[in-house]
Amino acid sequence: MEGLFRDALLAVGLQLFGPLLQQRVDRIDAEFKPKPGQHRVGRRPLEVDTLFGTTRVERDYYTGVGGGHSPADAALALEGSTTPALARLVCRAAAQQPYGAASQDLAAYGAIVIDERQIQRLVRRIGPAVDPWMKGLAPSAEPLPILYVSCDGTGTPMRAEELAGRKGKQADGSSKTREVKLGAVFTQHRTDEKGRAVRDHESTTYVGSYETAFDFSLRLREESRRRGLGNARQVVFISDGARWAEDIGKDCFAGAASILDFYHAGERLHALSESLGGANPGARAALWKDLLLRDRVAEVIAQAEMLGTQGVASPEGVEEHLGFIRRHRERMLYGTYRGNGWFIGSGVVEAGCRTVVGKRLKQSGMFWSEPGATCVLNFRTLLLSRRLDAFWVDRANAASARNDSLALAA
Repeated sequence: MEGLFRDALLAVGLQLFGPLLQQRVDRIDAEFKPKPGQHRVGRRPLEVDTLFGTTRVERDYYTGVGGGHSPADAALALEGSTTPALARLVCRAAAQQPYGAASQDLAAYGAIVIDERQIQRLVRRIGPAVDPWMKGLAPSAEPLPILYVSCDGTGTPMRAEELAGRKGKQADGSSKTREVKLGAVFTQHRTDEKGRAVRDHESTTYVGSYETAFDFSLRLREESRRRGLGNARQVVFISDGARWAEDIGKDCFAGAASILDFYHAGERLHALSESLGGANPGARAALWKDLLLRDRVAEVIAQAEMLGTQGVASPEGVEEHLGFIRRHRERMLYGTYRGNGWFIGSGVVEAGCRTVVGKRLKQSGMFWSEPGATCVLNFRTLLLSRRLDAFWVDRANAASARNDSLALAA
């Protein structure tokens, strides 16, 4: 009975909303002032998809040097023939689940009938606008005690044509995935009663892309500037030691405290100890981890070098893992970092790889094109960075501004 009652209310709502929408369109058309060179062609019909269903409106249409223009479409911020309220819900749903599931849930929760192909078209239409909008956001002027910047990468399954010529980990050297680079920026204002770092609630924002490391580094730096990089007393850069991430820290965040994620440091110690061989490599690695927490990385290196002269299980492994620790020794002063009340792990961005990317883009049976995956990733980072509503407000305002005769003349 409730379902039938809801459907009846929506039907009545459409009967009421349709004429109100037409009245609004008529008022917009009456108030519109065309620029020189624009010529009114006449009234044209449009089937508009709304939260209540589909309704038909008649609106003025103009032609001119800039092409065709319907003032009402711009003033109402229509996405093709979809109202911004419906488009916003659709993009929000698509950011959280596959298009088919989004279609089903919109129907179940709001009696909104829109098929998965329509959802995909809306996402592909609007998704490319996210990057330009982000570039227009003003940097934060709020003073910050500590700003953290971190980045990582994770693979997403792609269509065969997206992978042509790419090297991978398959037996034949081919790849089934492409790497998404994800950046996370968050803040810290306090420590707990034990002096441990406490991340500010809902302070994490994300950026992600399939770009090269260089292009992504610029994206991550822009996000850091938006979050208050210029007003932070302390900037901390944390990564897992990947070469491309290490370069971003050096090139884009010079002067920041640069930390190698402690978990990855521990993994390297275990791998190094196993490569050296001998009795109880696990116990040796545990002792080395304790030394790292007391800023004694030099002792770890010295002990490993000494053991390396006595015959080892894997010379190649020793060379690789000991070389890694030597390269990052200046980033492994974990006792000092903890004493400063800082985080020493990259768990925030690693969790982001699972929640921001994996939960939506790495589900069973998915194979993406880069443009399609990028559009979904854009909306997902907006949503999880709590910027989705602001994006839609600004998008509606920008659409309405198309009716400004001065702007059109420019």
